[in-house]
Formats: sequence, C-alpha cells, structure tokens
Amino acid sequence: MNEMEFHPKKFYRKLDSLIVKIGTGASTIDILSLVLDELVNTFSSDLNISSGCIYTLRGSHYYLLNGPVGTSRREWPSTFSKNDEAVVELIEHKSYIFCNDIEPPWGSKSVGMVVGDENRYLLVFGLDEGWDRETLEFSINTLRSILNYKRSTSRMMADFEKAQEIQMSLLPESDPVFEGFDISGRSEAAELVGGDFFDYQMLDESIMGIAIGDASGHGLPAALLARDVVTGLRMGVEREMKISGVISKLNRVINQSALSTRFVSLVYGELERNGTFVYVNAGHPHPLLFKQNGVERLKTGGTILGPIEDAVFKRGFAFVDPGDILLLYSDGIVERSNTKEEMFGVEGLIDFIGRVRNKSAREIIDELFKVLVDFGEGENFHDDATAIAVKRIS
Repeated sequence: MNEMEFHPKKFYRKLDSLIVKIGTGASTIDILSLVLDELVNTFSSDLNISSGCIYTLRGSHYYLLNGPVGTSRREWPSTFSKNDEAVVELIEHKSYIFCNDIEPPWGSKSVGMVVGDENRYLLVFGLDEGWDRETLEFSINTLRSILNYKRSTSRMMADFEKAQEIQMSLLPESDPVFEGFDISGRSEAAELVGGDFFDYQMLDESIMGIAIGDASGHGLPAALLARDVVTGLRMGVEREMKISGVISKLNRVINQSALSTRFVSLVYGELERNGTFVYVNAGHPHPLLFKQNGVERLKTGGTILGPIEDAVFKRGFAFVDPGDILLLYSDGIVERSNTKEEMFGVEGLIDFIGRVRNKSAREIIDELFKVLVDFGEGENFHDDATAIAVKRIS
C-alpha cells in the first residue's frame, strides 16, 4: 500500500466508527449489509477494496444475498458449492486472502470472511492493486470477531429478555389480602434473571397456598423450570389433591423434563385462617416460625425435586398463633456474605426478626433487604434472594 495514501489515525477512527454502528444495528442482514457498504465505499482507499457481495448458505450451496456493491467489472456468481476447494479453505480459516494460490468462484485477488453459526454467511471482496496484507488481515478479522460477538450477544439478550418476562409473570404483582394475616414477599435476582420464585394462591376464603422455591441454574432454563413448577402447583391444588400427592407428581414431571436444569428446592404450604399451616419442604432452607417463646424450624418433607423419580414426601404441620411470624426464604438470604467472607446466616436472620417483629410484614421484608445490602457492604448479590413474611395479626 502506498504510504502517502494511507493515514493510520484516520483509518482507525473510521474503523472505530464502523464498530459502533455494528453495535447499534438491528437484524443480522442489516448489519452485514452495513459492513459490505462501508468496506467498499468508505474503506476503499485504505484497504484497496473495489467491490463485494454477501452470500448465504442454503443446503449445500451458497447463494447471493446482497450485492455486488462497488464499481469493479468482476463477475460475481449467483451461487456456488460449499465444497468448492477455495470455499472449504475459507471456511477452515474463517478469513482468507486469495492471491492466485487458489481460484475461488468469485475470482482471485480477493478476500473473504465467514460469519455466523455453521458458516451461514460469507462476505467476499474484490481487491485492487496495492493492498497491504497486515492491514487487511487485521481489519477483516477484527470485523469478523465483532460481527460474531454481536450475533451471540443479541441471541443471549433475547433469551434473557424472554426469561425475565417469564420470571416477572410468576412473581405476585402485590401483597395478598388474607383475613387475620399480614403477608409480604420480595425476590431479587443476582443476574438479569435468576431461579428463585414465590407464589400465593387463594384456594378458598379460608385457605391460602404459599410457595417459595429455587430452580437450579440461571437464565432461560431456570425461568422455564420455575414456570413449570408454579403451573404444576396451581393445577394440582385446583384439583384438590393432597399436598404430598401434588409434590410427588411435580417431582416426577421435573425428573422426566428435557430441560438442561432439572433440580428444584421448594416449600409449599397451605395456611388456614385458624393458623394451621400444612406444608411440604422439598430440600429448601427450613422456614422459621417465630413463636413468643422460641423459633421452630419447618423441616418435614423430603429431598429436592427432580433427581429421584419415586421420592417420597411427607406433610408437616405447624400452628401460627396471633403475634407469630412465619418467615420463608431462599439460601441467597442466609448465604449473603461480606468482604471477610462471613455469611449472614440463619442466626443473623433470627436476630434480625427479633429486632423487627413488631413491624408490618412489608416493613420486615424491606428492612431485611436493606440489612443484607449493608451486610454485604453494598456489593451485588451473588445469589438470588427471596423472602416471604407471614404475620398473624388476629
């Protein structure tokens, strides 16, 4: 390349500008077309590119998708086999400069790059005399990496957004109203989407179903599993099945699931207006029932849902007296750690409730999360954190 014609600072500014444009692009085709147009029309003097085309793979052949762009008299083919020797070489190396060693279908003195899963797209460009190998290779490989990264992050964000939509649909929109009780819950995801969930369901005027759980993993698989659990619970209790039967059936469904994540810890209980709480604890952190003279841990149930198809689950019974507080929580609450790697712990949770038990359920939950933030010295949560406070007021 002629030193007098190449201006490195201007070139890298233009390259940075193109990368920014790629980051704000919408569809893959629009982004690839942008790159094609920019390289031919804006970078022609820097890279000695004269023309270019985009091809897309359909079956065993590549077909012209966009182009040709530019002024070259080069004859661009409308289609060619993916098994062509030059195409195979390009796919193997992901980018390749053809200079009379191998004759590609679009002609030598050209450069190509592969973009997308399973080599779906080829961007190929004709070259004029005077191109510089180092500058050309750097530019093509940089753009190829950016394009593939953009595609992968776009798919990832689409999955996250879908998972977040699912998760938000599972969380109660507001605190429930249940005569004689003050109830409030909250869930904070460590990532954009987590595996924690909780749910309330009015079975009739005198019985409320309460669930809290943690689906293994994060992102879309965890959100899908949480959705299946909540849906299964709602369907099971609507059919007036016994609690242990509902949990056993749900366990078999999860065990046979095709999802990549298939383990769920869960507490499901039915609270009656007289204070009776019938529950099953399937491998979840033990709910704490704060009585006037001590704390009961609700342990009865069985193993986590999913690993064992024929697991057996037992019902547990507790009684919530006026003034008692039932606290259900996920492990992200008690495993919250500080910079000294000390955990908040169950004892920290017990001490906390002892200080705030005269407050409302909403105040207890909100203050709990404030205390956890302070305990972790403002650091983000490393695991999902969920809690439900059930306070009997009459």
